[in-house]
Amino acid sequence: MSTLEQHRADATRIVASWGEALAAYAVSGSDRDRDSAILRFELAYEVTWKLAQRLVRAQGLEAPGPRQVFGESFRLGWIEDETAWFDIIAARNLAVHVYREAAAIALAAELPRHHATFRSLLTRLPAGAP
Repeated sequence: MSTLEQHRADATRIVASWGEALAAYAVSGSDRDRDSAILRFELAYEVTWKLAQRLVRAQGLEAPGPRQVFGESFRLGWIEDETAWFDIIAARNLAVHVYREAAAIALAAELPRHHATFRSLLTRLPAGAP
């Protein structure tokens, strides 16, 4: 398996694991399951933007950070809704600084929508290898 294939497999597995945490939180409503879903969102974000970055660079484009990667991914047709990804960037920045219960609850409410956006991107990324 190439490193790109491994990176894609990791991203797919992590997004699926995040989905499991979201399902557990939907059933239990527990702080533990909510926090797990938030942490898995952060991990999915990091792995997914770096996977997309590799693929953007394989297209001969430079994208040093997530905002540029998602912008180029939109221009390449891999992302349908660029605004959704800017919302995800904001959510990720909030997630790493969640110290208040109300903020964690509000963030968790947005995660199912973000999860669907991640799943869509993973199905639209090209199979090409850098």
